[in-house]
Amino acid sequence: MVAKADVLPAPPDSTRDGILEAARQRFLRFGVPKTTMDEVAREAGCSRTTLYSYFRNKEDLYARLLEQDAEEFIREASGVLAASARAGEKIRRIVEITRQTYARNHVMRLALAGDAEMSLEPVAHAFTREQERRIIGLLQQVLDQGIAEGSLRRIDSERVAYLMFHLGRMLVERETAGVGDYPFDEIIGLMDAVFAEGIAKPRRPRRKRGA
Repeated sequence: MVAKADVLPAPPDSTRDGILEAARQRFLRFGVPKTTMDEVAREAGCSRTTLYSYFRNKEDLYARLLEQDAEEFIREASGVLAASARAGEKIRRIVEITRQTYARNHVMRLALAGDAEMSLEPVAHAFTREQERRIIGLLQQVLDQGIAEGSLRRIDSERVAYLMFHLGRMLVERETAGVGDYPFDEIIGLMDAVFAEGIAKPRRPRRKRGA
């Protein structure tokens, strides 16, 4: 009998992955509302029966695609959290991962933007709210680390993480939509500097010799 701790994760399901990738291509070309399950099945080269054995309906298929992409992002961001680095470095890295993810993943970006022609609003809204909760949670953990290590003053880490997320989200949306007014690295660097100055623990001035 195999011990529970020794159970290996299930191997990748190539049929399921193929369906999700076919759905991605259809959604990006025609939008989620105008894509039918029959079209996804044809794109994936499978039968309707096979398609419905994996996904209940189009809403379920769209939600699972977003979920798959979000998990990849969360794994990468969580890796930053586990690294041995100062809090400030981790925050900058998480912001950069966020920018890169939404720049290359158009399905997630369109869901974030709430594009009515390219996404399903109820599913996209639920996804973005959950993604927001998870990213704010990661940022809060980094801020708590900074407080513990003495690089940040005692702040309300939950609310500061909320503020950082929404400011960063606005900048990421503008950058990925191609309407940013300033170079992204420059404006993100400025945001980072403003936050760093505002939440950093003040350094004690050095005492002059002989004072």
